[in-house]
Amino acid sequence: MGAHDEFFARVVQQHRQRRGLSMQQVHALGGPAAPTQIDAEGQRLRENVRPSTFDKYDTAMRWVPGSAMAAYREGREPIPLSDEPTEFAPGTTAITLDLDQLLPLLDAQRALHAASVAELPEAMSRLDAAVSALVGPFVTDMLERNRGRRLPLIEIAFGEALSAPVADDDPQREERLYRRWLIGRAQDLDEETVARFEQRYRSRGAEDRSNVPASVVKRP
Repeated sequence: MGAHDEFFARVVQQHRQRRGLSMQQVHALGGPAAPTQIDAEGQRLRENVRPSTFDKYDTAMRWVPGSAMAAYREGREPIPLSDEPTEFAPGTTAITLDLDQLLPLLDAQRALHAASVAELPEAMSRLDAAVSALVGPFVTDMLERNRGRRLPLIEIAFGEALSAPVADDDPQREERLYRRWLIGRAQDLDEETVARFEQRYRSRGAEDRSNVPASVVKRP
């Protein structure tokens, strides 16, 4: 598949300059690191550039997902998110809670109360894991509804947590990586994973990503 380096360089540079952004500011908005931007604007992106680079451009430039890749691979103008609502979409306000989700939280609470000083780190880790399993669906839903928007609330509340590395043996690895991908903070994802996440995001449908909060999200 060919590449349109000159077209892509012109598009990203013009869009960045039109918004009055430095490369550092583009990176802060979820875009690629400055060295990658220098290569892009200098028409030096490699043919095998990672899909995550284009995802980051979509996030920082406020383009419809897939626009940056289409600009580079096909020479198509990026589609702006100008028709998207600019206000924060909070998403669902409630989820169903299964017993197998509640029990780890109660076990972690009991372990924390009974822990000695030496046992506190492990007890805290158990509590963190149990709380994360409960909070995860809320965070995922919110990030899906607000993908592509520059919202300080998300950056302040979740930016640091969504930048932390994900362990290979983490049972929540897929969900954690998906949330990082939604906010443009997933690094070094292979093409198969990016395609899987893109399909999952698109499968939500326009109704699920609307600004009308759902009352309940049932877990499969």
